[in-house]
Amino acid sequence: MKLIKVKDLNRTIAALYLARKDKRVPKKSKILISVAIGYVLSPIDLIPDFIPIIGQLDDLIIVPALIALAIKSMPKDVLEHYRLKAEQINLKKSFGIITLFITFFWSLVAIWLIKFIMKLL
Repeated sequence: MKLIKVKDLNRTIAALYLARKDKRVPKKSKILISVAIGYVLSPIDLIPDFIPIIGQLDDLIIVPALIALAIKSMPKDVLEHYRLKAEQINLKKSFGIITLFITFFWSLVAIWLIKFIMKLL
């Protein structure tokens, strides 16, 4: 498997984000892309970041693994098409909206959980 250079990482992630709606991309790739983007943008981790070393390792292992699996399961020509497209557009606004949505979602979950715990007490 070809390793992605650090300078190409942003372009590749943006390409995956764009490709997730393409009909030529298999469902498996779409799911992996969505989970990777959701995990990166989510304030909740499987292993909390405050746990020394292991907390950061999950981000360094899980996300790249999901991205690598998504890339591997995608047609090469589709991925290259979206890499070129990602160079041409600015995705900061879209990622900002997604981040806002994910933060709002987890805030609702936290509020619900607090209310649920308060009822039990």
